[in-house]
Amino acid sequence: MSLVDAPFPVEARNFLGEELIIGRCNSTDDGSLTRDDDGPSSGPMLDDILNFLTIRLNTTTLIRYYGKLGFRTYEGTWTGLLGALMDHSVDMALEPVTVHAARRQDMDFIFPIAETMCNIYIRQQETSTVRDIFLAPFSFRLVACVVAVGLLAAVSIVIINRITSPLRGSGRRIDYTEALIWSTGILCQQGSTWTPSNPAASILLIVCLFFAVVTYNSYAAFITSVLSVRVASVDTIAAVLHSPDFKIGYIRNGADQMYLMSTKDVQLNAFYIRGYSDADNLVSSAEEGLTRAAQQDYAFFAGQRVARSTLRLLSQARGRCAVRELPIYSTRAHLAFPLPRYSPYARPTLVYLLQLRSGGALARLEAALVPDMPQCAPPAGFASARATDVRSALILFTVGLIFSLALGFGEYCWKNRPRLRTLLIACYDRLVNLIMQ
Repeated sequence: MSLVDAPFPVEARNFLGEELIIGRCNSTDDGSLTRDDDGPSSGPMLDDILNFLTIRLNTTTLIRYYGKLGFRTYEGTWTGLLGALMDHSVDMALEPVTVHAARRQDMDFIFPIAETMCNIYIRQQETSTVRDIFLAPFSFRLVACVVAVGLLAAVSIVIINRITSPLRGSGRRIDYTEALIWSTGILCQQGSTWTPSNPAASILLIVCLFFAVVTYNSYAAFITSVLSVRVASVDTIAAVLHSPDFKIGYIRNGADQMYLMSTKDVQLNAFYIRGYSDADNLVSSAEEGLTRAAQQDYAFFAGQRVARSTLRLLSQARGRCAVRELPIYSTRAHLAFPLPRYSPYARPTLVYLLQLRSGGALARLEAALVPDMPQCAPPAGFASARATDVRSALILFTVGLIFSLALGFGEYCWKNRPRLRTLLIACYDRLVNLIMQ
C-alpha cells in the first residue's frame, strides 16, 4: 500500500471523532436465518472490520441493530436494515449484501468482497423411470413360449418314462405333476432330483438345460443393460422447466421471490410464474424448501449462501447429502457493504478495505460468507436396482407362498376328511347342547 498514491488527502479521511451510525442485523444464538436474509454472516470478523474502520476514520461508532436485512416491497419501499439505510437512519450497513440491479439503483456499494449467485436445488436423480426388471424382459408371447416349452418337456418326460419302463421291467413311473415340477425347476435354474435312466431322457435333459442357459443369459443381459444406462441428468434450469415431474418453488414473499419477479431473464420469469401458480409449492423457509427438495421431485430456488449454510445445519437423515446444486450463472453477483447514495464515507472506506485485502483479511471473510457445499460421498453415476424394481417378483413370491399354504391345508383336510367329519359333528353337537341349555 505504500506504493499506491492516496486518491485524496489524508486529512479528508479523518472525521475528527464524528459519530458514525452503523447498521447491523441481529444474530441468533442458534445461527438461524430469517426468511429474507441474504445468507450467513460472520460476526467476529465484521466486528474486527468495524474496529479497524473506526480507528482509521477517527470516528465514534454507534451501532443500531435490525431484525431483518430487508427487501424491496411491491410498492417500491425498502424494509429492515436496507430501509433504514435508504431513509438515512444509518450511515453504513456493515452486513454483506448481494448487489442486484434493483439495489444498485437506490444505494451505493463499495468494494466487492465475494461472489455469489442463486441456484436451484433438487435431489440426486437415481433413475429416470421406475422399472420392473423382473418381468420387463418378458412379453406375453415370450411367457407363453416359455410355458409351452415347459409343458412340452413335461409331456416328453412322461412319454419317455411310459415307453421305457415296460422295456426295462423296472423303474418308477413318473406322473404329469412330477414331470411339470421337474421341467419348471430346470427352466428356473433350480435343477431336479430326477436322474435320466436312458439316452432319450438324457438328451431331453441336455436340451432343457441348454434352453435354460440361453434364457438365463438373455434375462441377465437385459437386466445388466437396464442398470448400466447412465442416469439421465437434469443439469440446467431449462431441463427443470421442461420436466413435467418437477414441482417448482421458492420462499414465499421473500427476497428470492422479489428477485424472480423483477428479473428480465425469460427462464427465471417462467420459473417464477410456474411456482406462483401453485401456492402449495411455496415454502416459508429455506430449511423447509431444501427438505422438500431432498424428499420429493421439487426444484427449490434460493440464494447460494442461504441454501449452503442451511444444508450444513441439516442432518443426514433430512437430506443433507441428497440435494445437489444447479448453478444459474446469469444470477452471479457480488457481496458488498451498502451505503446511501453519495455517502461521504464511501471513498475513505474503500481505501481501508483495500488495505485489509492486501493483508488477507477479506479472503477469510469471503470463505466465511460463501460456504462450500457439504462434503458427501459422490453419487452413483449409474442406475441402481431398488425394491420397487423387483416388486413383481416379491408379489409373485407372496402369491406362491399363500397358494402353497392353501393347497397344503386343502390336501391335509382331504386326506383326513373322516376324522375331520367326526370332529365337526362332535363340535356341532356340543354347540347345540350349549344353546339348548
